[in-house]
Amino acid sequence: MTYGYRRFTPEEYDFTVDEGLQAGDTYKDAPLQTLDGETVHLSDYLREKPLVLETGSMTCPMYAQSVPPMMKLIENYPELDHVLMYVREAHPGELQPQHRSAPEKIKAAKKTKRRYGDERTILVDDVDGSAHRHYGTMPNSIFVIAPNGKILFRSIWNNAEDMDAILGAIARGEPVESRELKAVPPFSLRAVGTLFMGGFVAIWDFVRGLRRLDGNHKRVGTM
Repeated sequence: MTYGYRRFTPEEYDFTVDEGLQAGDTYKDAPLQTLDGETVHLSDYLREKPLVLETGSMTCPMYAQSVPPMMKLIENYPELDHVLMYVREAHPGELQPQHRSAPEKIKAAKKTKRRYGDERTILVDDVDGSAHRHYGTMPNSIFVIAPNGKILFRSIWNNAEDMDAILGAIARGEPVESRELKAVPPFSLRAVGTLFMGGFVAIWDFVRGLRRLDGNHKRVGTM
């Protein structure tokens, strides 16, 4: 599969294949860009606090619906740092195509910050997904990384409701068991509206693949 796919199909994401770094592994450092175009490294954000790292993009319904509750968790747990890694578009279309250059990707990330009110630091991966590939290439996964680089928790999906208890335990210094969080079906008005950010092509591709996509989710849920 090509990393920067032009059109979404369910085949782009095989939820049954558990790729990328796992809890207990050491994180992989990578160069990223700030919204100002400055090159930084993920290691620059591993300081004295554990780092909560989420992946997302403008056209990802899973990410869009997680933003409001994640903003609340940031307020609840100041003992943790929070970063969003901006990755490939989950549902590209004619209004927001897949990124062909770094400036295009940074522009999309800036628009995303404004559109969804994401108050986190947003770091932008390159168009080849060099950083994202280390972390499994899922559209809305989440990791908690200790200052020493050890991954304390990871899930291929972010579920803010479950993350509340997990982040609370980590903030208190308690051990947590890594598990796959249940994906919340992206059928809220906010989440579905996200597809319009991609355009009619994004909506059509999503609807066309919905049956298989739903089957993929259910298959993982029974594993």
